[in-house]
Amino acid sequence: MVVTAHFITEDFVVHKRVVNFREVDTHKAEDTAREFLICINEWGMKNVMMMTVDNAKTNDAAINIIVKELPGIYENGKHFHIRCMAHIINLVVKMGLKHKVYHVKNLLDAVKYIRASPQQIKTFKQAMKDVAVESQRFLCGETPTRWNSTFELLRSAYDVKDTFLEYSHQDPMFHKTVGRVPSHSDFDMIKKMMEFLEKFKKKTEIVSCSTKPIFHTYARKILDIEQHLRKHETNPNFMFMVPDMKDKYDKYWGDYDTISDYVFFATLLDPQCKSKFMKVVFTQMLKAKNKDKKMSVDEIESKARAKVIDIECKLDKFFKTYLESQT
Repeated sequence: MVVTAHFITEDFVVHKRVVNFREVDTHKAEDTAREFLICINEWGMKNVMMMTVDNAKTNDAAINIIVKELPGIYENGKHFHIRCMAHIINLVVKMGLKHKVYHVKNLLDAVKYIRASPQQIKTFKQAMKDVAVESQRFLCGETPTRWNSTFELLRSAYDVKDTFLEYSHQDPMFHKTVGRVPSHSDFDMIKKMMEFLEKFKKKTEIVSCSTKPIFHTYARKILDIEQHLRKHETNPNFMFMVPDMKDKYDKYWGDYDTISDYVFFATLLDPQCKSKFMKVVFTQMLKAKNKDKKMSVDEIESKARAKVIDIECKLDKFFKTYLESQT
């Protein structure tokens, strides 16, 4: 287990430090919690505001143990756990990719075959030269636990799409093993798939690779993902994927009551968002939940306004608590 601390110094400079690596021999919540508490005690950390971990049940249980041991936790730790956005995006997309599109599966099988031996890799590289493809990238492999590796595989294969037919002429076992050579119709679908997945890839890169504080954009990003899914739920190419993706999305982000108040605090403090945008976020969430049309437009508007006021009051209370702790 690696523990990374994000903190602000007295001169309001944001820092990020890896503070420890802890060996955890089991997946038990008690062991994870114990090792984490030992780590922060060794560093003398007293004011831990929030914690982000992967969305595993044992981690949820570990956090429940941790909050009981930490003093001064906001609302008894109700909002202490900030769900990892990159991990949720990974879970959402994997739910869609479990539906193996025929064209995609055919390409995955082809790439897996080509990458299976040094000789096949060498032959494919020669085929790339023979057809004079512009891309110098070779075929990427797929990592089952990382959906974006599938995206990179599709993109790398698309860039050298003209090579597969040439390769099939040089390797007679290719057609027999894979079944059929990826064709232009396959790559037409691959292109559409990449365009659909591009949104998730960009979001993953932003939250995983950014060196600047981006927590204030969390609400905007989850709303953008929801709108992207809704846009494609009637698309014939993706309508079989989107329902499962939406179910996974709803599990973590479909209800504003399941999202930490800290997310909304940060949004309120963002000069580009504030209360007006928060009302938009809550309205969209309520509309997405209102599939059976039980709530009228006025009821949705009223609930959204009430939630904004609730968050504003909580932020005011939270700030006053902070001021009291400084005196």
